Amino acid sequence: MNIMNKPPMLVSTDWLENNLYSTNLRIFDCTVWLKPQQKKIYKIFTGRSDYDKEHIPNSDFLDILELSDKNSNYDFMMPNLKLFSNIMSLKGVGPGTHVILYSRKNIQWATRVWWMLKSVNFLNVSVLNGGFDRWKLEKKIVTKLPVKYPKNNFKGKNQRGFFCEKKDVINNIESKKTVIINALRESLHFATENINYGRPGHIKNSINIPSNKMINKNTYLYKSKKELKEIFNKYNLLNKEKVIAYCGGGIAATNLAFALTMIGFKDISVYDASLNEWAKDNRLPLEI
Repeated sequence: MNIMNKPPMLVSTDWLENNLYSTNLRIFDCTVWLKPQQKKIYKIFTGRSDYDKEHIPNSDFLDILELSDKNSNYDFMMPNLKLFSNIMSLKGVGPGTHVILYSRKNIQWATRVWWMLKSVNFLNVSVLNGGFDRWKLEKKIVTKLPVKYPKNNFKGKNQRGFFCEKKDVINNIESKKTVIINALRESLHFATENINYGRPGHIKNSINIPSNKMINKNTYLYKSKKELKEIFNKYNLLNKEKVIAYCGGGIAATNLAFALTMIGFKDISVYDASLNEWAKDNRLPLEI
């Protein structure tokens, strides 16, 4: 088996196909669907039904909705370590396992779980480059057979800095050493469409780099490191000390965080509550 000693951030579909049944792999479909609504920016649906129809062989479904803080006022918030560890243990994740994450249509669901795992010091995790769409494009085998990995003993440890709160954003709004990035689409950033998270616009002084710019839309693969650096260099970002990434609910922001990590940027924090919190608080500054 060609299993890496140090799992890379990305694995290819060919590599996964050749290692599908390695006993230490834990492969997860992380898909969530956000369906636009007239009176609400979106309604959230689990991707479980799509997994049940077809998925990558030997992969289980990891429900991000279950892997979120249900006591929070905001969607998708990172849960406490005990809950997170319990779910991961039940899913078979623990010492000696290598987690592979994928999603459908948008890789941000896989990067969300990648970021969550890194935030509790679980390092043996990779994202499938191109996700399920690339897998299907290459006509690789799919199945309906569900998978349940044996229970494990996940032991995480919270790491500082992976997630931040509104106070951290406030403290960095005027900083020349920090870049605050909105990962949402341009029309939401500049409020050119009649839908928002409570108020239109973006966090004061933040720039807009939509998370889908990280991906080649024809191949579903991440752009090369050179291409990614060119995107971020347009904003002199790589000469800054810190990045705070946000979006609507801390999902798309993790795709930016993932891409920045790939090109070697170190100090990145995701504002977990993002506009779900910020746009609803009239005391917090928004711009159009």
